[in-house]
Amino acid sequence: ADQAHGVAGLEDVQLLAADGLLNANFLGLAQSEGMYFSGPDTRFGTNTNQATGASAADFLVRYEADYGEAPAAPFWGHSYDAATLLLEAINAASWVEDGTLMIDRAGVREFLKAVSDFDGFIGSISCDDFGDCGSQKITVIKHDDSGQSFEDASSNVVFEFAP
Repeated sequence: ADQAHGVAGLEDVQLLAADGLLNANFLGLAQSEGMYFSGPDTRFGTNTNQATGASAADFLVRYEADYGEAPAAPFWGHSYDAATLLLEAINAASWVEDGTLMIDRAGVREFLKAVSDFDGFIGSISCDDFGDCGSQKITVIKHDDSGQSFEDASSNVVFEFAP
């Protein structure tokens, strides 16, 4: 990003990046201004996680209180939903036998394969036979101001895809 416009023939090239660079540190660099980024849709609104009852807004308040800043990258909601789904699966496929916690790995997999319309921060989550779960919503944002917060920068959506 720093060198592209100094390379002959690339002076006017439009820079694009994927979710790997869609983080607070990179967006804080002046070189990121004017770039487009593809990544997950983080406009969670009032969505709540059905396992915990927490909303995305609740989570952010707790996160910022614990760490002194907002999450720096876009997959925080996906991570929260994935962790709660995994914990739900472990809970459903476990028992205590002679004082030992037993977890049936096949039972965990079966639980996850059966997930359908689970309400999460990221929206309605269903899993397929391969264990892939998610909402598959993506956005493309245009980043105009390296002084913006990650949340503000991520809200400048110029394209969205939701199957």
